[in-house]
Amino acid sequence: MRKIALALLAGLSLGFADNYGIIEAVNNNDKTIVVNQTTIKILPYTKIEEEACGSGWDTPKKFADLKVGQVVEVDFMGAENNVLVAKEIEIQCANRAY
Repeated sequence: MRKIALALLAGLSLGFADNYGIIEAVNNNDKTIVVNQTTIKILPYTKIEEEACGSGWDTPKKFADLKVGQVVEVDFMGAENNVLVAKEIEIQCANRAY
C-alpha cells in the first residue's frame, strides 16, 4: 500500500506544475476537490489560506471557501484509500498570471 501511495504522489507531481492547478470540482459530501483531473481529500486539519496578494498576511479560509475556477497551490501529506490528502491549500491571487 505504501508503494502505491508513493507512486501516486510521484505521478501527481508530474501532473502539477509546482503543485498549482485550477479547481475543477468540489464535493461537499466527501470533502474533496478535483484539481488537474486528480481528486484531493481535504481533512479537518488541512490548512486552507488565501494568498495575501501583497496586502499583508494570508487569510485563513474554510473548505466552504473553495470554489470551482480558483487557482490553488496544494501541498500533500500522503494518500488515503488511493486518494491524495492535502496538507495545505493556498488559494492564489485572482489578478496574477501563472
